[in-house]
Amino acid sequence: MQLHTSRNLPMIAFAVLSLSLVNFSYAQTGRKNDVIVKRDSSRIQAIITQMSYEKINYRDLGTADSAKAYISLDLVARVLLKNGKTINVRDSVLIGQVPPDSVGQYADKNNLPTNAFERSVVMANSDQLRNKYQYHKDRSIDGKTGAIVFTSVAVVSLISGIIISSTGDSPDNKTIGNSLAITGPVVGGVLGLIGFRNYKRHSARAEKVKTELERRNQPLSQLRIGPAFDPFNKSAQLTLRLSF
Repeated sequence: MQLHTSRNLPMIAFAVLSLSLVNFSYAQTGRKNDVIVKRDSSRIQAIITQMSYEKINYRDLGTADSAKAYISLDLVARVLLKNGKTINVRDSVLIGQVPPDSVGQYADKNNLPTNAFERSVVMANSDQLRNKYQYHKDRSIDGKTGAIVFTSVAVVSLISGIIISSTGDSPDNKTIGNSLAITGPVVGGVLGLIGFRNYKRHSARAEKVKTELERRNQPLSQLRIGPAFDPFNKSAQLTLRLSF
C-alpha cells in the first residue's frame, strides 16, 4: 500500500502544480474589463479597441449604451488590461506635445464674427477646417447633382406630357398628358431649386473655409505618418493618412 502511494506522488504533485497554475492564471486574467487610470487617479471602466501613441479608443462601460470615446494619451497614467497586463504610459508620452495649431489660435478674440458659421471657421484649428472643407465640398457636389437631375426630370415630364396629350383624341390621353406636363415640372422644378440652393450654400461655405486656410498658409491636404502599437498582440504598425 505504501509502495503504491509513493508511485502516485509524482502525479499528485503534478495535479497540485497544475491547479496552482490555473489559479494563478485566473488571478492574472480575472479582470472583467479594461481599466484606464487617468493622471488624476480617476478610473474609466472600458473595453479598449485601439491604442496609439496619441490616444486610446475605447467603449465606455460607464454609459448605458457603451458609447464610443477616446482619450488623449497625455491624460493617462496607466492602463490595466483585462488579460492581466499593466501598461505604464506616463513615461512614454512626450510632455508638451501640441497639435500644429490650436483652437482659436488665429482668431481675433476681440473682433469675432457675428455669423455663427464664420465664427466657427476662425475659431477652428486647421485640421478641423480641412474636415469642414471636405464636408461642404461633398454637399455642394450632391446639391449640384440633384439640381441637374431634377431639372432634367422636369423638362422630360413637360415634353412627355405635351406629346401624350396631343396624341390621339382620347380624353384619357389629354388628362394624363396634361397632368404629367404640369405635375412633373412643378415637382422637378421645386426639387431642382432646393438642390441648386444647397449647391450655392455649401460651395460658398467651402470657399470661406478655403480662404481661411490660405490666410493661415495651411494646405488643403495633409499627409500624416502615424505609428501605432497593439498591446494585445505586442505588434506595431505605421499608418499613412492623407486628409483634404
